[in-house]
Amino acid sequence: MKLSESTAKVIDLASAIRDYWESELPKRHPNYPFVDPGEDSGPPPPEEAELRSLLEKLPEEEIYELLLLTHLGRGGLATRDLATHYRELRETYRNRESATSQIEGRGSLAYYLENGLAKLQKSGIDVDQLALAAAVSSV
Repeated sequence: MKLSESTAKVIDLASAIRDYWESELPKRHPNYPFVDPGEDSGPPPPEEAELRSLLEKLPEEEIYELLLLTHLGRGGLATRDLATHYRELRETYRNRESATSQIEGRGSLAYYLENGLAKLQKSGIDVDQLALAAAVSSV
């Protein structure tokens, strides 16, 4: 699967998760947006399990590329040296599980990915041609 395709699927699932919580949390918490200790937020949306399953099936390189896109999209990185940023993320999040939890744990995941893709496009970079695996040869 191309990175653009997996990114689109992740964006769809993350958007559904965000929409679910934006709808459900105000119903379940009288002081929303504050959530008091012990209050039940209810069951998670099924899309959370779908997102986890999708991320488990993706190649490790793609997990780190998605993580790079989220960091790019939240404004923490520039597009001029993606290979270095990719390598640094691989060094910081040394295993697939920690990288995946960083992706799953972002409430604004869809926004970050969309923004990251837009930054790549604006810089004339094709998301499907990143080829960053060589950047980790020294990791």
